[in-house]
Amino acid sequence: MKRIKYTFLLFALAITSVAQSVSQSCDLGFTFEISNNPNWGQNEPVIIGVTPGSPAERAGLSINDIILEVNGNGTYLKPRQTIMSWFGMDDQSMTISIRNLTTTFKTLTVSKHCRNQNAISEAQLAPVFAFYSLEDVQDRRFVIPIEVSFHSEASFSNYRTFDFATPDESTLQMDERINAIFVRALAEKGLVRNTEDPDFIIQTFYSYQSNPLFKANSATAESYKAAWRFDMRNKRMLKIPVYDPTEPVRIDDIAYNLEFGFRFYDRKYIQPGEVVLIWESEVKERLSANYGLIDYLELNLPLMLLKFPYPRNAASGTFEVKHLKYNYTGIGYNIDDLKTVASVDPGSPAERAGIRPGDVVLRIQGQKFNYDPQALTEGYRRFIAETMNFRDKNTRYTDSNGFKECMFWNITHYNSIAEAIDNKRYRAAFSYLFNFNQYIDWNTPSTLQVEVNRSGEKILFDIIPQIERSSHILPL
Repeated sequence: MKRIKYTFLLFALAITSVAQSVSQSCDLGFTFEISNNPNWGQNEPVIIGVTPGSPAERAGLSINDIILEVNGNGTYLKPRQTIMSWFGMDDQSMTISIRNLTTTFKTLTVSKHCRNQNAISEAQLAPVFAFYSLEDVQDRRFVIPIEVSFHSEASFSNYRTFDFATPDESTLQMDERINAIFVRALAEKGLVRNTEDPDFIIQTFYSYQSNPLFKANSATAESYKAAWRFDMRNKRMLKIPVYDPTEPVRIDDIAYNLEFGFRFYDRKYIQPGEVVLIWESEVKERLSANYGLIDYLELNLPLMLLKFPYPRNAASGTFEVKHLKYNYTGIGYNIDDLKTVASVDPGSPAERAGIRPGDVVLRIQGQKFNYDPQALTEGYRRFIAETMNFRDKNTRYTDSNGFKECMFWNITHYNSIAEAIDNKRYRAAFSYLFNFNQYIDWNTPSTLQVEVNRSGEKILFDIIPQIERSSHILPL
């Protein structure tokens, strides 16, 4: 569990580095980069990440939006530092004008979420205490062997509608099933199928062949690491019978070879009346068992389409998944003194219950609040070492830091895990972040009891936490 130890060490370092300022830090919930892509927002900022539940998401900002203006100031050819300086023009909100696949110009107002600069939120704490629940906090990277190319003169913001090339009668049924996946995935980007006058035409090509050299009882068949992909419909990682494209594989361990590709042809903008290839994606996979082309595409085609219209790195098929699920109360803890409430989010469960900044936390769910970094680190190390046998080796995966030994809990050991976590030697008050799981608390109450000291008076509050979930995936 090296990754978790590393994460916790960083956190321990953070909470021992005293921040002198008590100024406000305002979270907008998005990141951007200046595009050098001639097809999408060249020399303009493009949004590459949006935090679910953030002010940016609530305002309607999305990944791949091109930022045209910030507070009325044009962004074209402006350096990042200048654009960032415009974010602070107003303490409460900012306006952002965008262009994307559904609009040429739209202005949105983003309300700022501000808290004390030395406050650490529960969203930041959850990854620190993820050793309780790797199932709920995951940062992963995986690779799909995609090759992408595109026409340098195509301006992808022009394209709003699509249709499909005329299918071959011999493959009509298969093509219709593939087309249905395209329609669903492209609709999520704001594109619409138009059978009368589409902006571009989609053509697909594919092959699915068994390998005559495959040996079902090969001695090396079980020696390869599992390949995981992200299911965009169900927001979870799935293990699938393909070999990791970064790993060499013996030819007699390959059961099937799968190839799939698609091309987008412009018919209006580059050479009106002519069809011009503007985008091509192709993938070649080695399968360890019979998977089925449609099953493969249901999962992987939406991932491949994440590259359009802003592929970022056309030579890379690397994707990063960030998955976070935790109990949210809205308390921001003082990073320099964890027992003290530094901030309370407006309208949050904690604010509604009556928690105030300055309250000193004594107990959470009856558990004495342990805020000593050394004690937390020591308890953490014992916990990891003494519960490793409760992990399920079949769930082993490599995280985004490259650590290959991350594993979920084995469901058959939930009761033993719960007993282990309940041991006062290493149960931290922050385990409430995951107490919706049986292996944290078999009889999870609907309320969270928090005892605080407020100006010398002990007060007990009942907070009804809400489960926060966020999953987002980015092509790198």
